[in-house]
Amino acid sequence: ATRLYRWGIARGFEKLHASRMTDEIWIQGVRAAGAFHLITVAFASVTPIPANWDANLAELPDVHRRFAIAQNIFIGGTMILAGLVSLTFAPELVSGSHLARVICAAIALWWGARLLVLPWLRVWPELQGRPLLRAGFVLLHAECASFAVAYGWLALR
Repeated sequence: ATRLYRWGIARGFEKLHASRMTDEIWIQGVRAAGAFHLITVAFASVTPIPANWDANLAELPDVHRRFAIAQNIFIGGTMILAGLVSLTFAPELVSGSHLARVICAAIALWWGARLLVLPWLRVWPELQGRPLLRAGFVLLHAECASFAVAYGWLALR
């Protein structure tokens, strides 16, 4: 055993084992993130919409109304796609291949952009007196930040 350490062979195996353990943790983390993408969509689908949503939409020109509805559909669709990709292809996303890095960068950029847009929406007044919705909105900020950082790290490592 001493000779193996002297030659660096045992240290190499330890590094390889540590790398596999780290990758295994990342794979499980990406899978968990995939599940949280889908959980977020599920919660968003049952979250009460802002007061007078239908009346306010009805006052908009048709093209603006369609844009608002389409944007909500694409936000949900993007989150579902990112969730399914993370659940289904977690080992590949952690692998560090060029395609994995591009996908992770796209997911990171999407969540980072969402984190920047959330304050601009100014929804806090709508959440007054609704502690569960306020907590959910805080958790959404935390989710955006953690996904942007984690997927960004996978894209850049």
